[in-house]
Formats: sequence, C-alpha cells, structure tokens
Amino acid sequence: MSRYQPLANHLRTLKAPRWNASFADIEAVLGRPLPNSAYQYPAWWANQSGGHSQTAGWRDAGWKTADLDLARKRVTFVREDKGRASPMVSEPRRPFLRGAESLWDQASEATGITDRNALIEAGLRALIARHAARELAAMGGTMPDAWVPERKRPFA
Repeated sequence: MSRYQPLANHLRTLKAPRWNASFADIEAVLGRPLPNSAYQYPAWWANQSGGHSQTAGWRDAGWKTADLDLARKRVTFVREDKGRASPMVSEPRRPFLRGAESLWDQASEATGITDRNALIEAGLRALIARHAARELAAMGGTMPDAWVPERKRPFA
C-alpha cells in the first residue's frame, strides 16, 4: 500500500467536485507529515503521470491539483471528468488545440505552476516582455538573444 493511499481513499469518498485543503488537512488524512519537498517545491504537487506515488494516488482516485499556494500551505484538488474530453480539445472549430492537454501538462511541469489561469498569466507576461525587448532591440537597444531583421539603409 502506498503511503498516499489514505489521501486517495479520502478523495474517493468526497461528494464535492473540489476540495480546498490545507497541508494540515492532508497530513491529518495521511496520519503523517508531508515531506519537506511538498512545502518547498511546486513540482511535488504537479499532475504529471508516472514516477511519483503521491500524484498516482490522487490521479488514480480521479482527482488533480489545481490551485497551489505554498506560502499559505494550501492546495485545491479538483475532480477530473474522465468521461468527457476537455472542451478545448473536443471543439471541432479549433482543431489546432488537439493535444492542448499535453501542452498544459508540459507547461505546468516546466514552470511548477499548476493553476491554468496563473499559467496563462505567466505565459502572457513572458510573451509581452519578449515583444517589448524585440521592440527595444529594433530601436537600437540591447537584448542579447533577440533577433531583429537587418535595417535597410537608404545610402549604403
């Protein structure tokens, strides 16, 4: 039996689609303290498949983590609807989003951000910063890794 089986069992008994839990709540369910890494690293709470017994526990029970707040020591578990595809993936009008779930998982794993809204915000901030840096480079500023097309000079 996995050390996280009590958490999986607890999640299976919940009727609500969300459980906003403190780390203390989870430790009470487990009957033992969470490891230090749970308090320090967002990746510990990531929903990646394979390799991590804690993730396997909540995923096998049909749940995933959604909102993590390490500072407040809280995490939200959300019931997964395995019977339906994500609306973004199943919409026939947007075929380019097929496989979007995999992109969400990859982005979450790379950044440690599990909340989709926070992940979107971080991505947009990075995109805006990158665009602003390219504009600065085009005006003669510096950005070591920005590529800007060569300027056309009227008198060469």
